[in-house]
Amino acid sequence: MGAFQQFLDSQKISPSALLRRSQQLEAHTAEDRVLKRKRSTRRRDKEQQQKPYAELGLGKPRSGRGLSEQQLTAAREDKPLSPRVRAKLVRAVNAVLSKGGGSAVDAKALFGDVPARVGPTVKKAAS
Repeated sequence: MGAFQQFLDSQKISPSALLRRSQQLEAHTAEDRVLKRKRSTRRRDKEQQQKPYAELGLGKPRSGRGLSEQQLTAAREDKPLSPRVRAKLVRAVNAVLSKGGGSAVDAKALFGDVPARVGPTVKKAAS
């Protein structure tokens, strides 16, 4: 049993509740749709292309994709996960804990010494 699974067992968090909460947190909202449209307009406008998104007040919209069953299973088995998936897991766990009155945790407390998965683009940059 991995560190993530032990944490879930100690906090009595069910995997199904974690998946459900992640879907809710990552779902697109009306604000996200507006942000996507404004970012798209900025890329097409020649004058605004020189300005960064932050200067125009355009944050990043949510991904629209919560955790999958496979990603959660991999986390429970202590397999290396990408930083994005790890971030989604941390957000979902913290949301469940805060609803239950607990305090927030960081990735180190959830995953222990399991390294993040390194993708091909990171390997190319390092070479």
